[in-house]
Amino acid sequence: MNDAAQQVWSFVKTMAIAAFIAFFCIRGFVFEPFKIPSSSMMPTLHIGDYLIVSKFAYGNRLPLTDFFFWERDPKRGDIVVFKRNGSGLPGSFFGLGKTLFIKRIVAVPGDRIAYNNQTLFINGRVVTTEDLSKYDLTLPNGKQVQADLKKENLLGVEHEILRVPGEAGPVLSETVVREGMYVMVGDNRDNSLDSRFWQWPSWGFVPKEDIMGRAEFIFWSWDENWKPRLERIGNGLRAHMTIGLGQTLEDARGGATA
Repeated sequence: MNDAAQQVWSFVKTMAIAAFIAFFCIRGFVFEPFKIPSSSMMPTLHIGDYLIVSKFAYGNRLPLTDFFFWERDPKRGDIVVFKRNGSGLPGSFFGLGKTLFIKRIVAVPGDRIAYNNQTLFINGRVVTTEDLSKYDLTLPNGKQVQADLKKENLLGVEHEILRVPGEAGPVLSETVVREGMYVMVGDNRDNSLDSRFWQWPSWGFVPKEDIMGRAEFIFWSWDENWKPRLERIGNGLRAHMTIGLGQTLEDARGGATA
């Protein structure tokens, strides 16, 4: 091999090594792709959606550790990817073989949270909902039902949820979310394994150190027939901020509905 060829080969090797290092640094500190494995976050996320998850949204974590260089607290309404005692649904960060959950944060440290009759109560107030339309939903067992598509106001954060008429759901008494803990619930309210069930009849909290990152946007989507869903590509996943705190828990017990 002549000198010119050696120089070219040396340059190619150097660039390949640099690209390899950059790729793993970006994955370790900046973002990670994630595939949606279940319908628990419908209508926001569909099976076959591929997301970009920001790993620096809440601070920079040293890869493979729980050490943060700097930190920021997760917010109510954020959609996050997290681990829970090493178990979860069969979705994973590409190539890492981890099994993780993806849900929405509905309560943060210091919040008082309760759940009854398909309704969330936070800090003594009903988390109000607005009827939008009917929604054709396929349950995990294959049964098709007409769900109610609703807009939920999560104490100033608006997003859409699904509720199946006639599903009572669990009853959880009011509990204060402990420091460093978060409550995670799926947008597909009656078809999601989440904080309402993990330690029933108590709430199942998720510690901050188990949160891997915040979902930012959908970068690709396939339907069940491997047909691209182009209308979903680029959809942002940050909830819309608004105002409106809902009714008090006492009002709701007196007959008000959400």
